[in-house]
Amino acid sequence: MSTMTGHDFPAAMRASDADRDAAVAELGEHFQAGRLTAEELDERTGRALTARTWGELRAVRADLPEGGSAPRIPAASAGPDGAGLAGAGP
Repeated sequence: MSTMTGHDFPAAMRASDADRDAAVAELGEHFQAGRLTAEELDERTGRALTARTWGELRAVRADLPEGGSAPRIPAASAGPDGAGLAGAGP
């Protein structure tokens, strides 16, 4: 979890260097997950690095899910013979 999540700071509160760095790292995670193009990453990274307030930082990720990483989908369980789903037939 980054410092961008879990805070309800007022939009006008000043952001720190660590806040801006966390926002950039989170944008990188979204790029790696395929949610942002390279051009969008470049544009949003620039905006994050020049952001002065939490409101400006929130704006660069407003349309992205919290946390940056994709939801975890459980892997299929292997059956007793080590292949396929348990009880899924031969």
